[in-house]
Amino acid sequence: MNGENISPVLLASLVDSDCRTLEAREPARAMLCLEQLAEGNTWEEIAEATGFTFNQISKVKARHEMAIDVRRKQLAADGFEMAEGLRLLAKQKLEMLANNPDALAKVNIRDLVLSYGIAVDKGMQALGENKVVVEHKAGKPSLEDAMKAIADARAALQKEAVEI
Repeated sequence: MNGENISPVLLASLVDSDCRTLEAREPARAMLCLEQLAEGNTWEEIAEATGFTFNQISKVKARHEMAIDVRRKQLAADGFEMAEGLRLLAKQKLEMLANNPDALAKVNIRDLVLSYGIAVDKGMQALGENKVVVEHKAGKPSLEDAMKAIADARAALQKEAVEI
């Protein structure tokens, strides 16, 4: 972890720690622990990266919960800012594609429709609307479908049959 990646919020919380804590004795590893907690890493990942035990990680988390929450919000804001930049680039790329018939002809319609569906779904989620779940089913008929098809075939045969 280099100096430019250090969160001021986590650093301030760490500096304010009691001098008898693990954070005071191991500030670099404690900062790594705090950053990974804010990023949502698992206990196992944090333990592997820091060498801290589950109990030590729990105590660090409990002592710095507010700072971790602030850092999570900062990370979320960074992610949304990046998403907006990527959305604008994608929009620009789509306009370029729309103005180039040769390039557009090479794009599979499935890619466009799938991207459209995802974009609409994410837009609706952002508005708090119902979530859409797409379920893909195999082409196998159900038992009920097979029984109905057999019954329909028998009925069709009965219509054509001649009584003897």
